[in-house]
Amino acid sequence: MTTLIKHKRVEFSELFYDLVFVFAISKVTTLIDHLHNGILTWNSLLDFFIAVLVLTDSWMIQTVYTNRYGKNSLFNIVIMFIKMGLLLFIANMMGPDWQQYFHYLCWAIGTLTLILFFQYLVEFFRKSTDDVNRESIKGFLWITGLGSLGVYLAALLPIYVRVYILFASILLIFIMPIILLSKDKHYQVNLPHLIERLSLLVIITFGEMIMELVNFFTIENFSIYSVLYFIITLSLFLFYFGQFDHAIDEKSSQKGLFLVYSHYPIFIGLIMMTVSMSFLLNPEVNRLFVTGFYYIGFGLFQAAVLANGPYNKHYLSYSKSYYCVQATLYLAALILSLIFASNPIIVASIATILALAIATHFIYFYVTQNKKYSKSNWGLF
Repeated sequence: MTTLIKHKRVEFSELFYDLVFVFAISKVTTLIDHLHNGILTWNSLLDFFIAVLVLTDSWMIQTVYTNRYGKNSLFNIVIMFIKMGLLLFIANMMGPDWQQYFHYLCWAIGTLTLILFFQYLVEFFRKSTDDVNRESIKGFLWITGLGSLGVYLAALLPIYVRVYILFASILLIFIMPIILLSKDKHYQVNLPHLIERLSLLVIITFGEMIMELVNFFTIENFSIYSVLYFIITLSLFLFYFGQFDHAIDEKSSQKGLFLVYSHYPIFIGLIMMTVSMSFLLNPEVNRLFVTGFYYIGFGLFQAAVLANGPYNKHYLSYSKSYYCVQATLYLAALILSLIFASNPIIVASIATILALAIATHFIYFYVTQNKKYSKSNWGLF
């Protein structure tokens, strides 16, 4: 089954819905912005990853629904508004002390997932829905139905088991689409719309990085770090923007599953790099930890962007040598940064050179390939 390649307009209601995630992403970031004895605890990291899954899973399932079936109807707009309220409630409970709000959190996440179930159920029984689409919808009914049941169950169980049930339910919602939809031969998406929606959420995540940058652009705090961090942010944006706005083939027949799941490490990587900016200048930080933490985030982002290379336009498919250059740049920067981890200005400088290098490498590849195949190109003006 070919992908629905006709462009579907991103509605104003979708953009308005995304505003909630501006706040939600900032709350998620706070889960890993406090150090304990110079490092982040395993509990902080686990809370962070689970929070990312909760928010991103909800956004992804809603986006796929809108992508395939959603219309800018009064019904869908009202449902979206209700979900916005629930997401604000959930985001406000995300913090180091989230377990004291455990029952409220479970009921809110369960209800959020149940609303998604209800949306798909309405679509399932709609007269205009054909049998092929009903088969695909069944998968999402299983995902959202079991997910909401598991989260509600967690709220009712004893304290020693409820956290595990909650985490298992969240992981179930994350994993089930891979199992169910990869086997569905009729599952299809409107790829241009999906790429645009994912890119908008990435832009929001970059917005959180910009908010961190603001702290370095004051009269009191402006320094060489301000310039270096700004260059890193611009370079990362160009690297992402080049891949998903220029190189990827919007007419490909991919189901969009890999595209969706590859964005999880992109979100996580960007947030990890964001908090590392302030960590690097903290005199109490463990230097090796923060350097490694930053490069894990950078590696997640870079690898996830590059992993979408096989879905590029044929003349922009990355060769093995291209991947090798990108990997060599990353490894060289990582090793040098670990060697000089005790000197934050050197680490920041190396990271800046790496970000500039991978973006420049892509731009050079893109311009060269376009010239070779006589395609439209980025102009100087």
